Amino acid sequence: MSSFTFNGISSDDLDIIITKPIVRPPWLPEVEYTPIPGHPRQLPHEKEWYPNKSFTIQACMSDATPAKVQQIYNTLRGYGTLIISTAENEVLNVYVEELDPNGVALLMAEFPITFCAEPFAYAAEAKSQSIMGDTVEVNNKGTAFVDPLITFIASQATTTVTCNNVDMIVSTPSEIVDANYSSEYSITLDCEGELAYFTRPNGDKVSCTQNTKGPFARLHNGKNYFTVQNVQAASIVYRERWY
Repeated sequence: MSSFTFNGISSDDLDIIITKPIVRPPWLPEVEYTPIPGHPRQLPHEKEWYPNKSFTIQACMSDATPAKVQQIYNTLRGYGTLIISTAENEVLNVYVEELDPNGVALLMAEFPITFCAEPFAYAAEAKSQSIMGDTVEVNNKGTAFVDPLITFIASQATTTVTCNNVDMIVSTPSEIVDANYSSEYSITLDCEGELAYFTRPNGDKVSCTQNTKGPFARLHNGKNYFTVQNVQAASIVYRERWY
């Protein structure tokens, strides 16, 4: 029997019975169709974004008492993470769109639950790896591209992070230079948010996106290659994901 876990709370704990196997939706990029004068068909054009997908979990409950219904309403609301038992290695970021209880008999009720899922399905655990040196291989086993988090400790005025032969040049913030490139400072490239910041010894984060030149790294499906030289340390953190 299928089950799901929303924000760490299982449907079993809520006494919700899943009546049909749960299958998450897939994702495809948004497509726009443009008519071509004199041609019988429209020209498709793929956008760069992927739309959210709604899907409904068919469920019921045998104890639809006011207290139990209140517990469910209080738990299944808002934004959070969803894990379904048919794909326990994946995590979905979802909004609870609708709860639609319908009394059947006595205290039994049908209880469809509709979620709106953001792209994509993410691995439950993130992966991390050192990328310091010349030609380090990073294998993305997911089917979708990934925008990673890259952190390094600078040792010179500029650092070049090369991913799949594409360079990003990062100028070391003057505060780190004045601190003689102390290893207590680190620079982070948030490739998904397209932001860069450095972290002070006390944990404060200071934006330095203006110190970067070139595109943020992106991991495609399969093998990717990094070159990050002349640094004290460099590492990557990423979560594989699937369409």
